Amino acid sequence: MSGYLPDDQLRNLQRLVASPKTPERTGAFRSGNGAAGALGGYTLHKPLGAQTWEATHTKHPGRLVVRILAKDPPPGRLLRLVGTLKRIAKLPRPIFVPIHRLSRAGPYHFVVRDLIPGRNLTIWKGTPREGLLAFYQLARGLQLAHEEGVVDGDLTPHNVILDELGRPFIVDFGLRRIARTLAGKPVSEPDPAVDAADLGTIFLTLVSGRPAEEILTSAAPPPLPPIDPKIDPQIRTMASRILSGKPAPTARDLADAAAFICQKLPGDPTSRIDLITQYERKTSQRG
Repeated sequence: MSGYLPDDQLRNLQRLVASPKTPERTGAFRSGNGAAGALGGYTLHKPLGAQTWEATHTKHPGRLVVRILAKDPPPGRLLRLVGTLKRIAKLPRPIFVPIHRLSRAGPYHFVVRDLIPGRNLTIWKGTPREGLLAFYQLARGLQLAHEEGVVDGDLTPHNVILDELGRPFIVDFGLRRIARTLAGKPVSEPDPAVDAADLGTIFLTLVSGRPAEEILTSAAPPPLPPIDPKIDPQIRTMASRILSGKPAPTARDLADAAAFICQKLPGDPTSRIDLITQYERKTSQRG
């Protein structure tokens, strides 16, 4: 399995959704008031968000996440998403958390992925240095996603998880658009500029320590604490461009700027240079 969805499931996806006679996985679903329930052999525990639960399965040793995409979607809608799922399957690990299964239980179509232990970025408690290194990885990963033709359209600090080592993971990338499409709700044309703007807000959160909601609602730009005289001017320039949108930076612009800044961070250079070299190699291989 090399990506977001196993190759065998991608090949069999059409057969799964095209025929109303396709055998369905059994399992009852109940979620009243966030109570635990069961879905297709998975035991649902505490809710993690809209139609999303922490879950376990008797055949899987770890904690999982189950997210319901839709109830009884017309078969044609899911078929139209096969191309998107294949592009998502190419997204680089570990930045993008892969999905183990696309399954159906009764009328419910749902996906299953690993649960990443850690904290999301709704409240950032790390240092600006840690934030810059995490942001670089996010920006380069998002650039690669855009080059594969995949746009999220709803990239929020809630969907970025930092594990105990400070490594960032983007979870449920693109799933909101997929869920809305399956539900027959209006979905705007995918626009990489929306992702880049959301990424810019995450940058301001990581370097200022202010919550994203405060940054988005405040009329004044967030104060940026000094980090190092060698990089403070570049950080202010980057923040100014994000806030003004003139010109609006792309994910590649943000990643390139972050790489330049990270290479000049004070402290032991070994880990950050290795990190940047690894990601730059991935970028050049895609080019």
